[in-house]
Amino acid sequence: MYAATFWSRAFPRSLFAIISISTTNMTNSNPSMSVEEGAARLRRHPKYWLDDGSLVVRTQDDLFKVHRTLLQRHSQVISSLAERVSQDESSLMDGCPTLHVPQELGVESTDFEMLLEHLYHDFPLGLDAPLSRVAAILRVSSKRQLDFPLLHRLARRELEHMVPSDPTAFYEVKHPDSMLILAVDYDVHTIQKALFYTVATHANLQHDEPESAIPGFNAPQVVESVDPDLANQFKLSPELTKRCQRLLDDLVGHFTPVLFTVATAGHMTCTDIFAEQWMPLVIQPALENSGLCRPLETLQTIIDLDWEAQGLCGECVRAKREEWREEQRAVWERLDGWLGLTSEK
Repeated sequence: MYAATFWSRAFPRSLFAIISISTTNMTNSNPSMSVEEGAARLRRHPKYWLDDGSLVVRTQDDLFKVHRTLLQRHSQVISSLAERVSQDESSLMDGCPTLHVPQELGVESTDFEMLLEHLYHDFPLGLDAPLSRVAAILRVSSKRQLDFPLLHRLARRELEHMVPSDPTAFYEVKHPDSMLILAVDYDVHTIQKALFYTVATHANLQHDEPESAIPGFNAPQVVESVDPDLANQFKLSPELTKRCQRLLDDLVGHFTPVLFTVATAGHMTCTDIFAEQWMPLVIQPALENSGLCRPLETLQTIIDLDWEAQGLCGECVRAKREEWREEQRAVWERLDGWLGLTSEK
């Protein structure tokens, strides 16, 4: 996953010297640190240090004074941790028990802040939430961290809503690699296919060249262009990169004979027009614009061409467009098998 700083927002924090016997407990992760040093590095959150709060929660070096019942009612993890400190007078800070979220849970202060923003209705998670907020709440509400089940389901739904389900939408989403990482890490299977397709077809990965497109047809040697800025922005683990590489090989292997096979029509006159125009109108543009690696987009381009203006009859154009749409659907369905997602649904 991305480092927490990828999602973090910079905001000013006030520093307070906190002199309390509970500080001894808070610095026990570093025995060589003095009480004064431990106190100086802790920060009361400038917003979520509530005067009427009943529980102090520490994540990393940040302190949040919030309402205990609000957190406990949604999280069994918080409830269990709070019970352990409720009877410990040495953990009191500002009159409240202090709960130190275990470091091994990996809870980031910025993620916990966004969770509180939702719980206190300052910035509730909704359809207009940016990916950074959805990702933060997805992480902190998961079972591997603080386990807020209802909120985690909401975050999953919001992530799903960010990815179109229509295979002809071509998934023009921002940060598809970040979304793919989240979808895989948290088993959001419904959007993995779209995200794998988007990343695999836009990440400037090398792909296997088919030995021949179709018998007796020599394809022009044209190097497909890519947008280096788009490709270089993707950051994936080696394992996800391998999966995207394998998917791209499957896509190219499947689509090459489709692209290089000149279309035929019900009428000979229309077939002759395809034979004359297939190279300049279909193959050449596809090779110049990475179309071989992007079958869904290339098929849509073929569908949208003004074939009537080339002299084809309306009957043949309608029939061929339906064939190309069917090929789009076939590619979309094959993605499940290529990615091994069928058994995961």
